[in-house]
Amino acid sequence: MTVLETILISSFYLFIALMISIQAYIGLRTLLFGITLPAEALQDTAVRGIRRNYVWLTGGFAIVIGVACFLMTRSQTTSRSILYWAAGILLLMIVSVFAIRISRMSVQRLKAARGWQVAVQTKRAASLAAGRTHGSVLGSWWYSAHITVMAICIFFAVARWNAIPQQIATHMGPDGFPDHYIHKSVRTVFMMNIVQALMIALFAGYNLMISRSRTSLDPQDREGSLQKQLKLKKIHSVTAWGISLLGIANLGLLQAVMLYGWNLNLFLRYNISFIAVFFLTLIGVMLYLRIKGLDQLRDVPSLEEMHWKWLGSIYTNPEDPALFVPDRYGFLWTINMANPLGKIIAATAIVVPVIAILVVIFNFR
Repeated sequence: MTVLETILISSFYLFIALMISIQAYIGLRTLLFGITLPAEALQDTAVRGIRRNYVWLTGGFAIVIGVACFLMTRSQTTSRSILYWAAGILLLMIVSVFAIRISRMSVQRLKAARGWQVAVQTKRAASLAAGRTHGSVLGSWWYSAHITVMAICIFFAVARWNAIPQQIATHMGPDGFPDHYIHKSVRTVFMMNIVQALMIALFAGYNLMISRSRTSLDPQDREGSLQKQLKLKKIHSVTAWGISLLGIANLGLLQAVMLYGWNLNLFLRYNISFIAVFFLTLIGVMLYLRIKGLDQLRDVPSLEEMHWKWLGSIYTNPEDPALFVPDRYGFLWTINMANPLGKIIAATAIVVPVIAILVVIFNFR
C-alpha cells in the first residue's frame, strides 16, 4: 500500500474515531447518553466524570485498534488493508455501543441517587408546515448541480467509448502499475454513475426530510424560536448540499482515473483534501451551532424518554403525527418509527447505500 493510500485510509479512521469519542459533548448539555438531566446537574463532578470516562474509554480503544491496523497493513495489498481498517472501524463502533450502554447506566444510577427530577412538558408547541412555507432549506433544483456533474461524466464516457481500454485498471500496485483489471462493459464503465445517482437521491431525500420535519415553537417566544430553527435547517441543508457535491465530483474523478488513465495520486490527494474539508466543515458547523445556541433548542414533545428506544436514539411515538422530528441532540433529524411510512423511509435510507456498495464490489470482482 502506498504512502498516500495509507494517509487516506488512516485519516478516515481517525475521523470516525474522533466523532465517536466526542459524542458525550455533542448536542443538548442537559442530555447525557439519552438521559435528561436538570440544569443544575451540569456542574456535578460525577456528570463530568462520566463524560470524561467515556472519552478515555473509546479514545483508548481507538488508539489501540488504530495502531494494530497500521502495523498489520504496512506490508499488505490495498484491498486487504481496506478490509483490516474496515474491521477496525466496525470493532470500534461495537466498543462505542458498549461504552454508551455502560455510561448510560451510570447516568441512570447517578440520577436516581441524586434524586434529580426533570418536569416533562406535554403541551405541544410545534408546526409541521413552517419549514415548507418559509424557505427553510435549499430548493430541490439546487441538486441540478449534482445532476450536471453526473451528466458530464456520462457524456465523456460515451464520447470516449472507443478510447476506453478493454481491460479497465481498478487498482495500482506499490510500483505504480496496475495489478487488477475488470472487463470493459456498459455495466463496468457506468457503475460510478449509478453510484452517483444513488447518492443524489439519498441527499436530495435528506434535504426534503429537513424541510418536512417538525419545527418546534417556544410558547414564550414563538417568532424567535421559529427563526432560530429555520436558520438551523438552512445551515444543515447548505452543508449537506456542499459535501454531497464534492462527493459526486469525487466519484467522477475515480471514474476518470479508471477509464482514461488519470494519475491515481490526483485521486488520492483529492480524497485526503475531501476528508479534511468534511471534517473541518462538520466541526465548524458544530462549534457555530454551540456558540449561537442553535443546538440547544428543545423539542418538548420529543424529549420524553419513554418514546426514545435503543439507547435513546430511535424515536417511536404513535401519537405524534410528525414523520420527521429533530433528534434529541439538536444536531440532526430523525424519523418517527411508529409511523408506517417512517419504517419504509428508514429501510430505504439503509438500502440505498448498501446497493451503492454492492454495485462497486460486484463490478470490482
